[in-house]
Amino acid sequence: MSDMTLTAPPRRFTREITSAICAPILIWFIGWVPLAMVATIAIAGILALWEFLALGIAKGYPVVRWTSMFFGVLLLASFFMPGKAVLLTVFLTILIVPAVYSLRQIELAEALPACAVSVFGVIYIGFTVGASMRLRLDFEPYGGDLIFFLLLVVWLNDAGAYYVGKNFGKTKMSPRVSPKKTVEGLIGGLVVAMITAAVVHFTFFPEFPLVHAMLCALLLAFAGVIGDLAESVWKRSAGVKDSGATIPGHGGFLDRLDSVLFTAPILYIYWALLTQGLDWMK
Repeated sequence: MSDMTLTAPPRRFTREITSAICAPILIWFIGWVPLAMVATIAIAGILALWEFLALGIAKGYPVVRWTSMFFGVLLLASFFMPGKAVLLTVFLTILIVPAVYSLRQIELAEALPACAVSVFGVIYIGFTVGASMRLRLDFEPYGGDLIFFLLLVVWLNDAGAYYVGKNFGKTKMSPRVSPKKTVEGLIGGLVVAMITAAVVHFTFFPEFPLVHAMLCALLLAFAGVIGDLAESVWKRSAGVKDSGATIPGHGGFLDRLDSVLFTAPILYIYWALLTQGLDWMK
């Protein structure tokens, strides 16, 4: 009797299984449990910040990880505090504290990159995740629809780009950063994103005008690609393939959220301008 060898399932198969399990839960959170959805976004953001700081540590920088985590949580909390002065105070504190910490570094050559990674991570994750949370809460009764629209456009754009690029891609888009991405895949993803926006408009979100929905989807798709490429640059700089291994088949939370982080603020601003004009800035 021959020995039987167990092999690990392909990464893409594991990714699809994970998505099939998580997607219904996420949809339920979006539609019926807004506070639970916001809490889920916040937790995912905190874990993404942890992974981002880990990239700096992998590079060898003395990142102030726990201090940055503290201010990251504080920044997220400030999005729920009344008044813009609180948010501004937290923001200025985030800039000052790592700068003071850098004065304590024995190796002066490491002070600047350590400070840059620590501050940028908190601001990047904090403000984009904060925008995602406020997107769910500030525009009721459409908050759930907007989050669902965002996730559908971003993820189906990614899926469309992958399958079109895999089958028809010939022209490399950014070979040094992401060798598998192609111009054909980019175009395919953009088309899928606009089709997704049209389907969303005609099925459950007619309040989002068709032209605006498709234009916004185009902007979100472009921003999602930029977010994906930006994270690829950071990971290559740190010498790692994934930001973590928390989500089977997907890597870490930062791997899964890179596109969403870049797109949530754009959708927030677009919808605010569409429904409130410039008054939303007051």
